[in-house]
Amino acid sequence: MTDSNQASEPHQRFFDELDWFDPRHCAHLDDELGWARTHCPVVHTGFNGGMYVVTRYADLVTMAAHPEIFSSTVPGLTSVPVAIPPIDLDPPLHSDFRAFLNGPFSRESLKRYRPVIEELADELIDGFVDAGSVEFVGEFAIPYTAGALAKVVLEDEDPQRLRRAIEVTTEVSVTNSPESFGALAAMAAEVLAHREVDPRDDFLSSLVTATVEGGRALSMEERLGVVSVLMLGGLDTTRGLLAYIAKFLTEDQNLETRLRQPDWVRSDLDEILRLTSTVSVMGRVVMQDNDLLGVSLTKGDRVAVHWRSANRDASRFEDPDRLDFDRNRNPHLAFGVGIHRCLGRHFARMQTEIAVDRLLNRLTNLRVVSGSPQHPAVGISIGAPEQLHLEFDRVGSPA
Repeated sequence: MTDSNQASEPHQRFFDELDWFDPRHCAHLDDELGWARTHCPVVHTGFNGGMYVVTRYADLVTMAAHPEIFSSTVPGLTSVPVAIPPIDLDPPLHSDFRAFLNGPFSRESLKRYRPVIEELADELIDGFVDAGSVEFVGEFAIPYTAGALAKVVLEDEDPQRLRRAIEVTTEVSVTNSPESFGALAAMAAEVLAHREVDPRDDFLSSLVTATVEGGRALSMEERLGVVSVLMLGGLDTTRGLLAYIAKFLTEDQNLETRLRQPDWVRSDLDEILRLTSTVSVMGRVVMQDNDLLGVSLTKGDRVAVHWRSANRDASRFEDPDRLDFDRNRNPHLAFGVGIHRCLGRHFARMQTEIAVDRLLNRLTNLRVVSGSPQHPAVGISIGAPEQLHLEFDRVGSPA
């Protein structure tokens, strides 16, 4: 065995045994992906029967440009038991779905929800500001993201039904149980049935009236799948991003000054998105034998597209493992790239901007409670704090 092979052996063994959902493996994954980007950029892992992990920025861009070769029909690291359009669709059907979904989630369309989301953030902050401490994830990030999604996706003028929608969405976010998913589907079906008889200018009404494949109405399974994608896709990801930002604020006092600037969201947010990449990895299936990525891939092979790894590729980003707010260009892949670029990216940015602005309007000098538990997330949203016990000062209070 050569010296090079001996040096590579422990790294390849790590990927052979990799479990994306094992905290012990996730603790070392960023370092191992760094090794792979240099020495084995399309590295094989034994996870769930075997798949290839694509780690470099340029290779992920290549994959996104060829959806006919790298199919999205199995978008998870494991099989997904229900349809989740448009994430699990390929062209041309994918294009039909995005045609009616892009409008309601455009930057302009979402502006009308700013007041209700600001009100939601303020109400949650009211609940803990006098205490001087908060478990940030459970008391703010989860109810804030769940409430915002329920208000936008399941928009409803019936206060009792909206309250139930928020409760159901929060339950999904907290427990991730089959029962909570079933309750979410039932809630969505109830509101969709209401839109059938009382359509209005909102997202769910667009689902009821949408057509695909030359005029076919969506099936109920497809409608519920779209709702589930939007709800679930926006829960862990934005929650994780907010938890990361709160953690960064406790580690760097200069960051609070930056995030208090009116235009922070225009560039600083992109650098935070690049580094955290809360949707870290997704799946693809090879549809044709090819060597586009420098290795021989065979029809039927499964591939993990690692957005987080690409966003830390030193060939694309200088000093990629640290926050650098002075980057001249930041073409990060935190929202993906190509036809499957995240539908909810404008909503995620708006939620994050509102949350940070409303929090820093009333809180300052955030710090982690000494001795409090630290549990970083595993799986797709790797690294984000699952609990974050904070102390803080109130803005305007005497030092």
